[in-house]
Amino acid sequence: MQESDRTSADPQEVQLRRLRDRIDAVDRQIQQLLNDRARLAQEVAEVKQRHRKENETPVFYRPEREAQVLRAVMARNQGPLPDPAVARLFREIMSVCLALEQPLRVVFPGPAGSLNQQAAQKHFGQAVHCQPLPSLEQVVGAVEQGRADYAVLASAGENAALSWQTLALLCRFGLRVCGEVELEPAPTSTGAQPLRFLVVGREAVGPSGDDKTSLLLSRGEAGAEHDLPALFRRRAVRLMRLERCDGGAHGGVTLCYIELEGHCEDPAITGLLTELGSLGGEVTLLGSYPKAVL
Repeated sequence: MQESDRTSADPQEVQLRRLRDRIDAVDRQIQQLLNDRARLAQEVAEVKQRHRKENETPVFYRPEREAQVLRAVMARNQGPLPDPAVARLFREIMSVCLALEQPLRVVFPGPAGSLNQQAAQKHFGQAVHCQPLPSLEQVVGAVEQGRADYAVLASAGENAALSWQTLALLCRFGLRVCGEVELEPAPTSTGAQPLRFLVVGREAVGPSGDDKTSLLLSRGEAGAEHDLPALFRRRAVRLMRLERCDGGAHGGVTLCYIELEGHCEDPAITGLLTELGSLGGEVTLLGSYPKAVL
């Protein structure tokens, strides 16, 4: 018997060949569907361009829409691929499709290959155009001036507090927090918190259904001791993060960085912001944005 005859008669080889043929057929379907999706993305871009107002730049990337798509992907997933793996695949699909509409330009404090770049590519996918810049001010300025679409800035990590310099720059340039990214610390230690990054842009973000709101509260010494957690509880708003920076470094003004659960369009948070403003000091809404999906 010739070798080819033995192979064709081998039950294992017969079954494997059939399975490989089915895999090839599925691959062709996936490829066709990916290109169908890409063409639809191009049509979306054409519609936005056609209906944009004069002197208006169309917004191609919608953080709330992306978060909703990724959550839906995980909700309907039936395995055997785990939910995060499927969501990561879809993020890359959205990344390359978005690049057909309008390649995103994302800047971050250098150097290239840093955790900031890893966070940018995790959030936007591999098709995004990433550029390191030497300083925080240059990064934020590039977004404010329209030379970049978004910036990714470190928010907190192991034994690291939020950078008050970052907050000051966001307020100075009038930018919005429009997303967050989490990276697992490496090497992972027991109880270590994820490394967190903020995604910063120029446009406000609509509600996604599972959001956070970041704000900065500056208070004079007379009002600095107000029981903020009690106020949030009374308003039935969940406080997720509160960091204070007291006194001398800020001319006797206490600064509080606050993260709340919910969107600034939610009635509970709207009422809370109004009440905070009535207590004296200044309330700066930094942005509402989807919670990190991955």
